[in-house]
Amino acid sequence: MNIDWHPGDPDAAFARAAAAGLPLFLYWGASWCPPCNRIRATVFEHAAFCALAPSFMALQIDGDAPGAQQLAERFHVRSYPTLVVFNPAGAEITRLPCELDAARFLDMFALALTARRTVAESLSAARSRERQLSNDEWRLLSFYSWDTDERQVLKSLDMAATLASMTRVCVLPEARLRLQWHTLYAAAMSGKGGIDQRAAVKRLEETLADAHVVRAHMDIVTHHGQDLVRFLTTPQSPARIRLAQAWARAMALLEADASLNLADQLTALRTRVRMSRLGAAEPGLQAQARQRVAQVLSVEMGAALRHQVINTAAGVLADAALLDDAQQLLLAQLETSHAPFYFMHSLAEIAKKRGDPGAAIDWYERAWDSAAGSATRLQWGAAYRQGMVDFAPHGIERIEHFAGRMLAELENLDAAFFQRNRTQMARMGARLAQWRGAGPRAAALRQATKAASAP
Repeated sequence: MNIDWHPGDPDAAFARAAAAGLPLFLYWGASWCPPCNRIRATVFEHAAFCALAPSFMALQIDGDAPGAQQLAERFHVRSYPTLVVFNPAGAEITRLPCELDAARFLDMFALALTARRTVAESLSAARSRERQLSNDEWRLLSFYSWDTDERQVLKSLDMAATLASMTRVCVLPEARLRLQWHTLYAAAMSGKGGIDQRAAVKRLEETLADAHVVRAHMDIVTHHGQDLVRFLTTPQSPARIRLAQAWARAMALLEADASLNLADQLTALRTRVRMSRLGAAEPGLQAQARQRVAQVLSVEMGAALRHQVINTAAGVLADAALLDDAQQLLLAQLETSHAPFYFMHSLAEIAKKRGDPGAAIDWYERAWDSAAGSATRLQWGAAYRQGMVDFAPHGIERIEHFAGRMLAELENLDAAFFQRNRTQMARMGARLAQWRGAGPRAAALRQATKAASAP
């Protein structure tokens, strides 16, 4: 059974959901986004997800669709993908992490569809201690997508402090452990102190030694490892080496876990490669990375999953300092990929690592030239503009040419100051403000982007 994604007016979708007494699931994504392709392949095409179809209304909003960025501002979604469950009355129940494996995502999704309370209500009760939360409430809180919250649940609250307070009162062991992980990561991202680093490292090492726990929280373990090791330990210290080695051992188990899809296995390998650079040196890891990537790429898979796999595989090779291999892999995708401009952007990053700014700028330009979709073109244009300012600030003619073309595109863009578009406009404006060059079209573009940077 296929999912009947509602492609039209969101108001109509919410009205249909309310009339039928069904929750609504909003998927905000983009065709080029690797995590979007991963979740489409591993979750949306999963038989269990399709079996749930009669119990919810499905709404998809593509970031490049007409009016999409205005809708994104209305629904407070920004990152691709953002996955939101609303109750039949239109209140937001929860946001789910896209990095979960299919089985765990489906568990949390099914739980959200039948939830009696929203995550915001549960958070309020946990903070005020006005009542005891149910186990299911704690599960949804611990599996909430804090990365894509957009201040819908947190409002003005400090994330790290709020997560720490929930951890202290949580009575469900699995949820408490996951909230601890979230607390550490929020502290790492904010740079906040007050963490007992020695105790945190000890807890992490104990947790990483438990294969069952690592598998249960593989999304956090694979995606946050590098940041947590850097945050909690000092470079070249014995503590960093021990923690990186513990993390690498846990990743090796996930790499070999046949219950994970190929993209997630490669993500675990990429984290292990990164741990080797942080102190967990492994002789022969480069050869292992090259061999494993080749093995995965030889497997038949659908186009959506392959898009994510290619992206992760290139990351593995680049992180392992196999830049030639990563470049060859990406070059081979340009004629067959549905989003070659995404890989061109990656090729620009590889050129930067090689110390070849000229090639980097050329790839940024090619990526922008071939990008499709108004929001996507603005994002890729901002990247190209940044590359020119960083690497060729004296190339006034090239910058002027870009500015003229971008100004022409902005004339036909009716959502330049909404959500992701506003972010990219501000990004371009900030780089233009730092540029010391002069030119009438660049000056006009600087003025056009000025409003996006205004408080």
